[in-house]
Amino acid sequence: MIMKIKCPSCQAVLSIPPAAAGKVVKCPCGTQLRAPGAPAGGAPAGGAPKSQAGIVSGPAAGQAAPRRRAAPTAVDAGLFDELTESDLQPISQAGMPAVGPAGSGNTNKLLQEHAATAGGGSGGNFRVGPLASPWIRLGAALIDGFIINLIVLPMMWVGWVLFVQMAFDVEGLNAAFQAAQTDQEKSYRAGQLLAGALMAYGLTYFFAGILPLTIFSIMLTKFGQTPGKKLCKIRIVRADNKQLPGFVKAVVVRSWLGQLVASIPVVGLVGVLLIFGAKRQTLWDMMAGTIVVES
Repeated sequence: MIMKIKCPSCQAVLSIPPAAAGKVVKCPCGTQLRAPGAPAGGAPAGGAPKSQAGIVSGPAAGQAAPRRRAAPTAVDAGLFDELTESDLQPISQAGMPAVGPAGSGNTNKLLQEHAATAGGGSGGNFRVGPLASPWIRLGAALIDGFIINLIVLPMMWVGWVLFVQMAFDVEGLNAAFQAAQTDQEKSYRAGQLLAGALMAYGLTYFFAGILPLTIFSIMLTKFGQTPGKKLCKIRIVRADNKQLPGFVKAVVVRSWLGQLVASIPVVGLVGVLLIFGAKRQTLWDMMAGTIVVES
């Protein structure tokens, strides 16, 4: 008859076959416990076995007496007190996680954490390997920069020619500046020309950057990767549980706020050099609580 015992550490319910009665079994969480077994000594209720002549059977003359196995220790009487009907679910194999609400939560969590730290995945369809090399990350950043410029620069030129010059009349402002007669008028026209040029350049760069910004944000949110990181086979994950960081941590904190911090000369340089530390985290990695691993 299949027995069921509950692990006192993780509350997982284990199915114990009759052959394991009285033996020490191991829960997936690592706790060792003894399965209920036969009474101490293992002797049947009728006493010691006898031969057909009624004499107690024993070792033959000249033979050493067989070594008696130590009796199993007593099982905690309260081990099954907390079992409910929901705990008594069928379990396919002894030592496997319980199928049911009692053991599945803690056991699955332990299995996920083990898989994440052992490089077997973190709950998603990807591998979590060791920390990525700083030089691989540099290569991924250079690839990302090349891809961004490949998208942005042509779009900036098209936007400047087809939209910005007509909307802000940059040529007209320049002509008015050249035609100014007095110093006061030249200063006024120069201010107009500078303001128009800055607004035109800013809007052009903004509209040209929408496409790569959208692509990178989606990839970081869904996969923890930019195009460069995907080509270099590395990925951003959370430092605490090796899961994907999500939109807020990966995009808002690490990417957007990180870029603002990196634009500060001294702070940005120090933030990059921190990548050579033991955890290989840049300053924006620390801000978001992320690490970059091989995938």
